[in-house]
Amino acid sequence: MNNVQRPKLTIGLGMAVIIFILLCTVACGGGGGSSAKGGINMVVVSGQARIRSGGGNTLVVEGQEAVITAGDQVTADETGVELLLADGSLLYLSPDTELQVVTFSAEGTARLSQLKGRLEVEAASPLLTVEISTSASDAFVLKTLHFTATPAVKDTSFQLWIDGVNALMTVEAGEVNVTNDDRTATIIAGDEVKAIPGGQLFVSQTGAPVGPTAVAVATSDLIPTITPDLSRPSPTAAATATVAPSYLYPAPGLVGPADGSDFKADETILLIWATPTPLSEDEWYEIQLWREGDVPYTVVDRVKEGTWKVESRYYPGRYQWRILIVRGQEGRKEKELSPPSQTWGFGWLRPSVPVSTAPTSPPVSGTPVDLTVYLRGTNNAQGFAPFSGEQVNAGTIYSEGGTVYGDVAVRIGDTMYHFDKPEPAPGEPEQLPAPYRLEVKFSNSLIAATEGVQPGFNPQKAQFWVGTLDCNSATPSDKPYKIEITLYAGGETRKHTAVSFLVADAPLCGGPGEEPEEGGGGEKPPVRP
Repeated sequence: MNNVQRPKLTIGLGMAVIIFILLCTVACGGGGGSSAKGGINMVVVSGQARIRSGGGNTLVVEGQEAVITAGDQVTADETGVELLLADGSLLYLSPDTELQVVTFSAEGTARLSQLKGRLEVEAASPLLTVEISTSASDAFVLKTLHFTATPAVKDTSFQLWIDGVNALMTVEAGEVNVTNDDRTATIIAGDEVKAIPGGQLFVSQTGAPVGPTAVAVATSDLIPTITPDLSRPSPTAAATATVAPSYLYPAPGLVGPADGSDFKADETILLIWATPTPLSEDEWYEIQLWREGDVPYTVVDRVKEGTWKVESRYYPGRYQWRILIVRGQEGRKEKELSPPSQTWGFGWLRPSVPVSTAPTSPPVSGTPVDLTVYLRGTNNAQGFAPFSGEQVNAGTIYSEGGTVYGDVAVRIGDTMYHFDKPEPAPGEPEQLPAPYRLEVKFSNSLIAATEGVQPGFNPQKAQFWVGTLDCNSATPSDKPYKIEITLYAGGETRKHTAVSFLVADAPLCGGPGEEPEEGGGGEKPPVRP
């Protein structure tokens, strides 16, 4: 994570006198910390800030002393401000950073809420706590973040900032006790931590030197990281084996197409992976793709969303691919933030010469068939809704910002074919038997109201995807969107289902023509190919 460089603190004679008086006031007269009887004493070392208190708005400049109490807000001006507390702690507020006093005590403890921006802390004592509170919608479930950072030892330095709905922190010296809801950890010098709504903490090392008094990170409640299996070292392993580095994120989970899938020349291939948390501005999903048999790997693109369309220049061939999360700017990778995902493969094949073979599929004529459509990413508690019948009015099952995708359970005779998992269990069929195939059509209005991916379907796996509903996609009751599914056996139509549905307005999605704010409309559910 980027560290903001700022000039080193220089204090003139007049400022030194003011600071000396402030420190003596506390040490000799009133409580032994950063708080006075009526509030928290501080001196503006450099820059200027505005203090909002009880409806008033006061400007404080370099050299001035101020007392802030519970409910007061301090906002740095456009150049930032450096504050000295009575216990000797320094706070540097980057431009437009805003803090609010939550609580304080005569014993010197203080709790500040960081409302926005970036804060640097040089804590002289473990009496100060900084908190960040945000919330975000995930699949229409509100998740909250309540993050706190408290120095564990004297002379601790750390930086804390807000990125969308996430809290990020780096520790430069000492140790910091952090919490996110009911999860806790001790972060040591050289570590960085990312807290996201839902109570998760991600910790990784930055490579900065770690002091001799550093303690191990408490990992019992953290997202697990990958470490090598040292119980069975290889015969050529060095005597001093080292542990693999920790990561900020777990490996991305691949969604589709299923490992080993084959595609025809005219089919669209969309690589899809799970996106569990919004990425920061300088974080990317890196797509690695290489021809089967070649030495891995080739970086083909870096994107923010959880999908990537395989370009036509890769036709034909059989390929392998994987995803990882990286940090970088201007096309340059600076650091890998996750282990690589699993490696999956697919084939984009030339048409083969027809070969006459004995039929292995179920008989077509007279065989009963049925379809059950599963729409996923819906706004109900389950996150999906099944439908059967020739004409189905599903009602209002999506909201603006939701992602429309799904799959179809196909019954042929006494056998059910349902490809609703990334890969089938051993012994289960991998696709519909020949000559059966599924076709899916989307109404023009639905295609126009979605974005993010190219709408399409997999005829052999009975899966389809449309895209993410934009912020103008809410529909009146007389103009529903429609998805039509048809099961064919060769050229014969065996079953047809049409599902109509409405989309509700989502206030968090934004105004007309606006994109959703980061974290405001929830994360996109994964789309199955």
